[in-house]
Amino acid sequence: MDRLTSLPRSLDIVISSADKIARVALLMGGALMLLSAFMIGMDVVLRRVFGVSTWGAGELSYYALAVSTSWAFSYAMLTKTHIRIAILTERLTPPVRAACDIIALLAMGWFSTTACWAIWGLLERTWGRGTTSLTALATPIWIPQALWLAGFAFFTLIIALLVLRVLAALFIERSYAIATLHGGAPTTAQETESAIAEGRASVHKDTL
Repeated sequence: MDRLTSLPRSLDIVISSADKIARVALLMGGALMLLSAFMIGMDVVLRRVFGVSTWGAGELSYYALAVSTSWAFSYAMLTKTHIRIAILTERLTPPVRAACDIIALLAMGWFSTTACWAIWGLLERTWGRGTTSLTALATPIWIPQALWLAGFAFFTLIIALLVLRVLAALFIERSYAIATLHGGAPTTAQETESAIAEGRASVHKDTL
């Protein structure tokens, strides 16, 4: 019984650790995108002024976009910054809202699992064939694909943890509020209060 009651706390610790990993991955992904933008800008300037090319800026930007996006999904899920239409669910009763949240998480989990399966198939083929890009860089395709797959796999893990946390909130802690905190979308009132608080903090910071 003690192990069961300690499950929510254990899940909170794991989710907190996963959140730290997601934040680091987000920063690294952002750095990759900035580096890609810089390389593309340099490539344009070099072509225009000197008539030469960096040979690879465009290719690397494709990899950076795919990898950074797959890893950013986890951060968006944990911080609830992805787009969700909550006009209807806000009007539902807590039990129905919790059920909708679980269904939404499972649907997202189905998407991420399907993506992992598809990318794994690609990775397996490119690894077996030793496929490289048809550019001057001759990049082994399995490298960006492996990073791409890792991002989606981590995203799938995050979803599984959130589903378990919502279920723990419902059946162990008996709290719809905690279930909504982890699995639901912020209400309009909560988003408004958050925006007001951020605005006040910004004004206070400017006046210092």
